[in-house]
Amino acid sequence: MTVAQAAPAPDNARCPRCGGPFRCGAADATPCACTGLTLPPALLAELGKLYSGCLCLDCLRTLAAAAAIPAGR
Repeated sequence: MTVAQAAPAPDNARCPRCGGPFRCGAADATPCACTGLTLPPALLAELGKLYSGCLCLDCLRTLAAAAAIPAGR
C-alpha cells in the first residue's frame, strides 16, 4: 500500500505534521515521489485520522523509517 491516498495539496501547501512548505506532486503527469514510499496499513489509517491532507516527503520518509524499526528497539 502506498502513501498517495489523500487529495493533492496545493503547490503552496504547508505540511500539517511539521508546518514546512512543500509542493505535492500527486496531480502531476509523472508519479509523485511519495508513491515510492510504502507505509504499513495501520500507520496509514492513523495518519488519515490525524491529518486531512498530504504530508511532505521528509515527514513521510521519517514515518516510513520509524515504521520499519522493529518494536522494542
